[in-house]
Amino acid sequence: MKKCFVLALLGMFMSSAGLFAQESTFGVRVGPSFTTLGGEEGGDGSKFRIGYHFGVYGNFAVSESFSFEPGLQFASKGASADEGLGPGVTASIRNGYLDIPLLLKFQVAEQFFLFFGPQPSFLLASAFEIKDGNNNITISGSEAKNLWKDFDFAGVVGFGSNFGDGFNIQLSYEHGFANISDISDSFYNRGFKLSLGKSF
Repeated sequence: MKKCFVLALLGMFMSSAGLFAQESTFGVRVGPSFTTLGGEEGGDGSKFRIGYHFGVYGNFAVSESFSFEPGLQFASKGASADEGLGPGVTASIRNGYLDIPLLLKFQVAEQFFLFFGPQPSFLLASAFEIKDGNNNITISGSEAKNLWKDFDFAGVVGFGSNFGDGFNIQLSYEHGFANISDISDSFYNRGFKLSLGKSF
């Protein structure tokens, strides 16, 4: 089912590229991510942690001010916590996802743009780390990954600005709608991405 979903997305991407070949650009995007976990359980003591993201995108013009912008990104997400763990003890969750933003982009001025759209994601890797002074315990691999669902679905909104030579910068917010935990009913990804992009 998941393989079919990915193939369908890639097919849509290729169809869009052919349809808008005369007015299309491609680019790369990279930057820091600021993520946490929401929900009744995820929001209890979870704090933002700094991760990163990088990937590629295509921009296919529909009109002078409207375009479709799909992308593929690797994104490091998760949260940190220090409440109720004892003096000097901190914990962090690091989940690596393949994000597939499917964005509608509006050029509201010559340099300024807005965007929104859905974002399916697939879990690639996971790690859980506990720090107590100089002592670190890290759980990774299947032992950590099995705590989380393989699929996530979020809504994305944001804004940005274009610069010369194809450079752009944008800030986006992601609000997960699917419970990502395999052992709880209330863990949702939440986060911001600050992205520097270059179109070709």
